[in-house]
Order: sequence, then structure tokens, then C-alpha cells
Amino acid sequence: MVLVQTPPGVKLDEVVAGTGTSSDEAAQFPVGQVAELDKNGEAMYVHASAAIAVGDFVGIDEAYESAPITKAMADDGWMVGVCVDVAIADNEFGWVRMRGTGFSGMLLTSCAADVPLYTSATAGALDDASSSQTQIRGVVTTTAVGGGGAAVSPLIVTTRMRSTTF
Repeated sequence: MVLVQTPPGVKLDEVVAGTGTSSDEAAQFPVGQVAELDKNGEAMYVHASAAIAVGDFVGIDEAYESAPITKAMADDGWMVGVCVDVAIADNEFGWVRMRGTGFSGMLLTSCAADVPLYTSATAGALDDASSSQTQIRGVVTTTAVGGGGAAVSPLIVTTRMRSTTF
């Protein structure tokens, strides 16, 4: 992972079609490229190994392949990000947020504010229910989510997100 100032041409809301691997020549930037953002933010260029919706928390493996996060990914120590700016289809390249403030992510219903968040049985969504799940450190919601289905909630990410298993 190379940390640099935002490279020229970075558009967080732009995706590029690929043909199936993170080493695809269609990528505009090297996968794993990190861009510094305002307000101490950071985004990483990844290759989607599955469709990723706006708001999905994603797991990112050592080859910078990403998909909506699951407990298994967190338990294996995958990096964690959140897809904020645009959906990324399977085999596309795009940017996910790794750190920062004032953006949203998918939380399950009845999720309290200012409490630890965990993976959930819903890929890509976090929750405050810890039963049989893995805590993701470095992320907290500033707004409680009410009932009635999954919702995207304002978040503040204070540090680089990571599972508690590593």
C-alpha cells in the first residue's frame, strides 16, 4: 500500500470496467493505490470480485480484491473499507473509503449510535449486535438507525477500520 497525495485524475465517483482480475490492464491506477482526502480521509483503489452497492462495507484481500464484508472476511484479517461514492459492479475498478468523516455506510435496523459495530449476517452491513459476529474497530455511527429495514447512516471513522481478530 503506497500512501501519496491524491493522484491526478482521481475521481472517487468513477468506475472502470475490467475483465476479471486485479492485475487487469484496464485499471486506471494500480490496485491498492491510496489517495489522501480532505478531513484526514483516505480512499483505496480496488477491484470488485462481487457487486458492491453504495453504502456497503467491503472486505479487501491482499490482492486488493473487494466484496461486501462478511464475518469470514473479518476473521481472516481482510482490510475494511466502505463504498461511498458510486456502486462498483463485479469486475470493475473503483475507490472505497478507508478513513475519514461525514460519510455513510449500511447499518442494520435498530442500531444504536456511539457503540461498537460488528459484521452481520447481511453481507456489506454492520450492526451493534455482537452475537456470533466480529467487531470492526475504528468505525462508529453518529446517528441511531430506527426500525423498518436496513438503512444508510451518517458515520465517523476515526481510524483505519479493522477487525478485532487481527
